[in-house]
Amino acid sequence: MKYLRRAFGVSVAILVLLTTFSPNAALRSNAQDANTVTVDGSNIVSPILKAASQSYSTKNVGAKIEVNVSGTTGGFEKLCAGTLDLNMAVRSITDEEAAACQQKNVKFIETVLGYDALVVVVNASSKVTCLTTDQLNKLLSPSASGVKNWNAIDATLGDLPITAVYAPPPESQVYTLADSLVAGDKIRTDIQKVDTSAQVIEKVSSDGSGVGILTLADANNASNSQQGQTIKRLQLKNGDTCLDATVPNLEEARYPAGETLYLYLNAASLDRKPVSDFMNYLFGSDGRSAITSNGFVSASQTTYDRIQNYLATRQTGRTFSRIQSVNVPADTAGSVVADGSPDVFPILKAVSDAFKPRYDKITVNTTTFGNDIGYRKLCANGVDMIGATRKPSDAEAESCQKANVQTLRLNLGSSAVVLLVNGNNKFATCLTTDEIGKLFGIASQGKIMKWSDVNPAFPATDLLILTPTDGAAETDFLLNKSIKAVAPVRRQDTTENDDALYRGAGTQNVEGAITYMNFADFQKVKANVHPVQVNAGSGCVDPSEANVKSGTYPISEPLYVVLNLTTFTRPEIKAFVWYLLGDDAAAIFAKQGLVGTDTAGIVAARDIALTRFAQAAPSAPAATQQATGVATDSAAPAATLPATTAPTALATLPATTSPTVAVTVKATIAPTTVPPTIAPTSIPPTDAATVASDGTPAK
Repeated sequence: MKYLRRAFGVSVAILVLLTTFSPNAALRSNAQDANTVTVDGSNIVSPILKAASQSYSTKNVGAKIEVNVSGTTGGFEKLCAGTLDLNMAVRSITDEEAAACQQKNVKFIETVLGYDALVVVVNASSKVTCLTTDQLNKLLSPSASGVKNWNAIDATLGDLPITAVYAPPPESQVYTLADSLVAGDKIRTDIQKVDTSAQVIEKVSSDGSGVGILTLADANNASNSQQGQTIKRLQLKNGDTCLDATVPNLEEARYPAGETLYLYLNAASLDRKPVSDFMNYLFGSDGRSAITSNGFVSASQTTYDRIQNYLATRQTGRTFSRIQSVNVPADTAGSVVADGSPDVFPILKAVSDAFKPRYDKITVNTTTFGNDIGYRKLCANGVDMIGATRKPSDAEAESCQKANVQTLRLNLGSSAVVLLVNGNNKFATCLTTDEIGKLFGIASQGKIMKWSDVNPAFPATDLLILTPTDGAAETDFLLNKSIKAVAPVRRQDTTENDDALYRGAGTQNVEGAITYMNFADFQKVKANVHPVQVNAGSGCVDPSEANVKSGTYPISEPLYVVLNLTTFTRPEIKAFVWYLLGDDAAAIFAKQGLVGTDTAGIVAARDIALTRFAQAAPSAPAATQQATGVATDSAAPAATLPATTAPTALATLPATTSPTVAVTVKATIAPTTVPPTIAPTSIPPTDAATVASDGTPAK
């Protein structure tokens, strides 16, 4: 029943088109008229494109925007045949349609115009607050005709009469939306039809036992009116959680009675200026006004920003619709268990802190025992993920393979700390790691006061040491790389300031000054300073981007998150992993000052994750610390990190189903420290990036 109203609209539209346009008008190829933007598809979405094209043509004389209506399916047929620029759709593209596009070598960019949603309203005095989708059917489906009491819908409500269910006329948007969402042909026959949505609000406001149905746009308008104070919206249940019809809930497909309005663009059409100009207009503030003026709800600014980015970068494939397929109930509870290198901990914490507001019943419990124990736990299926600063050893790889633990490794980029000295300093152009330890370690406090104290060959120039305040991640990293001690501590007789640019300026102004900062901040420094080469025993190495990426610069290391694919069956893992792979987490990575983040690889990993989620079995066992036989209450700090979901762009990469082959294994260097009593363990030894379902390397 969901698409009957669309089929009817399509039939009418085709008759109109046959009498209005030439037989080949709707199938005009791009090559026939490069100046015309061809649009086809859903009758429901068409008012938005018609209004936007009219407004655009008024401001751009000579612009040709041709909007036809062949229905969502008909539009996809033309899009995937390569004869259409834009397809309007009230559903996402199917696997079969995507395959048809691929067969014709048609790549598409998936965009979202906005949303439509059904809202059930009652009088503000009503005791009813929330409905399940089954109860919504009992209220509105054709079989509900004659139901006059809430106890027939929810027995726990007791004797609460329903005097009438009010709705706008059958041709209105809300009526057809309700018809698509409830079971059966149309909706209950005893619906009380009124002339407008405003009259629905009036009826429910004056009838304490009345019920009304509205679109979200009309409900939002009612909230801004005086009458809106006398009605209330009923929430709908997603799992065990009652949710309002809000844009955030619609964007993640949480609200059960919502509909996404898609627009699919033939990516090749962007090569034509008329198409690119119209798309830029459509997703700008002027073009988007056509969404709300036609009774729909706009998406969030974040979504429109992503669309602009997808258009600029030509990000093809199922982006928004695949995001919405990861629909984990908001009340999902559980624990994500992580271990590994303490150097990755700050990034996991930043991601988890951002995740927390969406899933406040999911926690991320992280211990930091280092790489060796992290891999040991991972290969014993004892953790859901680890942070690592090196690739697995052959023994670790073999251990994972024997245990049928498959992994997916994300390259977050390399972390690096750069030392800067005054621009006139001609002697400290290269420092050994021992000299760096002398400069900044606690043992030097009150002793190393001049450059000659660091190295007798240096002049007796007074030192000015500029550092971030205590607890800065770059300080811990610098000390761990230069001082051979467990948990080294920085000297306290320094000049502290957390602003890297301030420290850079301070270093410029004092001849004997030295400071340090992460690589991203170093690139912003414009002061008269110069970076220091570092010698860890193999010669002096510049802190260049190439040397950081290659790992030859001594105060750098790559950072990875290695995911246990075995645990992807659990909803809490699904929620957190999807957030970790999303655009929001990518923005967090960008703020960490990392070099060479493998964004393309992380985007490609989303497709692997989506396939694994689809194969998920609800009875899968949770990872447990006990499986490793390693104590978690000593030797390293533990932390509890909150969790989240959200996400964004998708790439197409074959999913891995072979249980004994690592999905991604990339090189790394520099192991972190770990208690020496724990023997190292294992993961599959290959450096294969991905494998297809038959076990062959992916192409």
